[in-house]
Amino acid sequence: MGETKEKGNIAATLVMLVLGFIFVLPILLLVMNSFKPYSDMISNFLAFPKHFTFDNYKEAVARMDFVKVFLNSAYVTGGTVIVGLIVSFFAAYGIAHIESKDGPLWYMLFTLGQIVPFHTIMIALQVMTTKFHMNNKLTVLIGLYAGFHCAFGIFTYVGFLKSVPRDLEEAACIDGCGAFRTMMQIIFPLVKPTSITIGVLFFLWTWNDFLMPSLMIGETSKRTLTVMIYMFRSNASSDWNLLIAALTLSIIPIVILYILAQKYITSGITAGAVKM
Repeated sequence: MGETKEKGNIAATLVMLVLGFIFVLPILLLVMNSFKPYSDMISNFLAFPKHFTFDNYKEAVARMDFVKVFLNSAYVTGGTVIVGLIVSFFAAYGIAHIESKDGPLWYMLFTLGQIVPFHTIMIALQVMTTKFHMNNKLTVLIGLYAGFHCAFGIFTYVGFLKSVPRDLEEAACIDGCGAFRTMMQIIFPLVKPTSITIGVLFFLWTWNDFLMPSLMIGETSKRTLTVMIYMFRSNASSDWNLLIAALTLSIIPIVILYILAQKYITSGITAGAVKM
């Protein structure tokens, strides 16, 4: 019995290793070919580089004005994560821990916000922002992203906050804590895994998004990284080695963030798996 179980574990491990390699292979090929000259990449895309070169990165950074668009994306993404987390937590706390007959109604309203696809309202949204001269503003982009993401953030926070005992708040109230201090010093530290999980997801959704910045931002100096990579592909369609180098640079922040936050992600997702 024990031997059969051990063989099953080995087989499962091998299957997972094969699947993991298949999922990681595209990234490995992307990074590997970013160090190849154009001729080597075209001749054999799957081969290891014969001569490593950083010229692809140097030229891609120079031609894309990479530092500028990287900072634009970092500003929009960082602002979205901060605003989205603050608004989501405050709203979820009000729904889950403040007695009100309207709490379930607000919860349902925010939850329904998740089922509205952006594509159904993007034309109306662009017309509205153009009418009020809100285009080409990165702060407006932050507000739009935070508004769209908060539905998921509130849904996730409420699920976790429902599992936090009210006794903690009552004890804090007896010790002289007000509502805001209780929320920030007692409750918010308890939702650290959930906050990190939501923050990582907000980061990924915002950093990788192409459609909204392409609609809202027209000025070259304010373009985000995804839009600039698309424009760079159009302007240098035959220089695939430069495009691959630019794509490699764009995924570095995502990989670093996921490595740093991976231990919180699973616990944060399962923490919110509580019925309303």
